[in-house]
Amino acid sequence: MKQPAPKQDAQSKDTQSRDAQGQSALVSPPPADIHSLAAWADADLEAHWQTILTKSSATLDTAYAKAGDRAYGTYQQLLFRTTKRALREAGFSAYPPLPGDFSRSREWGNADETHQERWMWSVLAGPDGTLLGTLVHVVPHDHTQFRIPERPSVFGLTQTEPSAIEAALSELSAHFAAAQPFDEWYAGYLAEQEKLPTMKNN
Repeated sequence: MKQPAPKQDAQSKDTQSRDAQGQSALVSPPPADIHSLAAWADADLEAHWQTILTKSSATLDTAYAKAGDRAYGTYQQLLFRTTKRALREAGFSAYPPLPGDFSRSREWGNADETHQERWMWSVLAGPDGTLLGTLVHVVPHDHTQFRIPERPSVFGLTQTEPSAIEAALSELSAHFAAAQPFDEWYAGYLAEQEKLPTMKNN
């Protein structure tokens, strides 16, 4: 006697539907349509950014207590896990890997550092190796505690050369234009720290 197929609950069906839609969206855009790919990636982040915060709250709070702002890097890796897997399975490549190169990212925010924003980016190549454009990741965060003050997001640029990417982002945001890349800011910070013992001795 044929056994009836097990019933799926609504949540399971919804999850499968979203997964199928995500895979379809990856394949559907024309090769040069970086903006459609960015919209797909942004929708993926929107779908689960809060769920990750809830499910991984203990891990993220512990990471923040031990390593401070590095906990946001842990969150980003969790946040982009499904996006990266789907892109990889569809034949896309990101350089550097998503969410991007921290050393070249730029950050700014309010005076009490409770609402900072960091922009990072990765150049995306299609299955045939053709550079399609750049995915830019916006990372809102808090320096006083582990907190994501608003939804992380992704948008697309057609530029792929480093200088052209930074020029385009500077056109989009005066804050980005005024901020230093992290590696340059950190080099200046270390130089200032080296001066402190000399100043105290004087």
